[in-house]
Amino acid sequence: MTKAIQFIGTQRSGSNLLRLMLNQHPDISAHHPPHILKTFYPFLSNYGDLRNPVNRKILVEDVVNWVKGNPVTWGDLELNVAEMVTSCYSLIDIFEYIYRTKAIEESAGIWCCKSTFNLNYNHDLEKRIKPFYIYLYRDGRDVAASFKKAVVGPKHIYSLATKWRDEQEEALGFLTTLPDFRYEKISYESLLQNPSHVLKALCYKLGIEYVDGMLEYYKSDESERTAQSGEMWQNVTKPILKDNHGKYANILSESEIKMFESICGNLLNDFGYMAHSVPETTFRASEIIEFERLNNLLMASARQNASENDKAHRQAQTRLLDSIRARLALANAS
Repeated sequence: MTKAIQFIGTQRSGSNLLRLMLNQHPDISAHHPPHILKTFYPFLSNYGDLRNPVNRKILVEDVVNWVKGNPVTWGDLELNVAEMVTSCYSLIDIFEYIYRTKAIEESAGIWCCKSTFNLNYNHDLEKRIKPFYIYLYRDGRDVAASFKKAVVGPKHIYSLATKWRDEQEEALGFLTTLPDFRYEKISYESLLQNPSHVLKALCYKLGIEYVDGMLEYYKSDESERTAQSGEMWQNVTKPILKDNHGKYANILSESEIKMFESICGNLLNDFGYMAHSVPETTFRASEIIEFERLNNLLMASARQNASENDKAHRQAQTRLLDSIRARLALANAS
């Protein structure tokens, strides 16, 4: 039996749906991710030499507080800071300790992290944990349409297309370095159409028995907590929406679809998603700069116009991260 599961792919591809299904299995602990590695790796060097227990304690306390402020609460998880300082010598150690502790609390033999960003840290994951990987993919045009309505992620179609393309290529490239028993590829569309078949195949590969209750994820407390924490997760308290695909045609404009397909058409076709005959387009540097400027404006607008509920649930982490960055910057300047 594997001890860890790591999702890879692109957000807005059904990862919360699959996570909640897995969390219904008594052998799996799969809670909403605080994105520990994505958040702390960019300025990890500012903590100094982690062989120094003083520096480790500061990092441990920051990560623990970050998890406590997650938009979807982890409940009454008890983390022993002193024990973590003596046993965790790196950020990846801290990450594993927290997920493992939550799994032990729930008497689960497997913990699961759905933070797809962690593919960027696969070297450390492989060195320390060697998880089982789930590569979850979805029609990139539907991914783009979903991102446009979400409070997180890019908003301009150029940024959405290049993000989807790059992340699929990175994930597929990484999987070629692993033996087949270390991963499973799952399409979002197949999960919608035949969830029991997909879950049975996954459980077989994980070495655990399939449980019918996995399909009743929408009745769980974790689904309710997730839905209450953000508008982009409202569907998780509903049974599977089998027709929740191909919606991009009603959300994206004709020009947006053409731009997406001009960037990702070959990859869409490789996955079996029908792309129209749109020639590949090369954009000038000046055009890309303008796309990025517009994307930044659109993302700022999305954050500004987020619901009060979304803002309230993200406020704790936003304030904490601002204070951590300010403190580390001050310490490194002195």
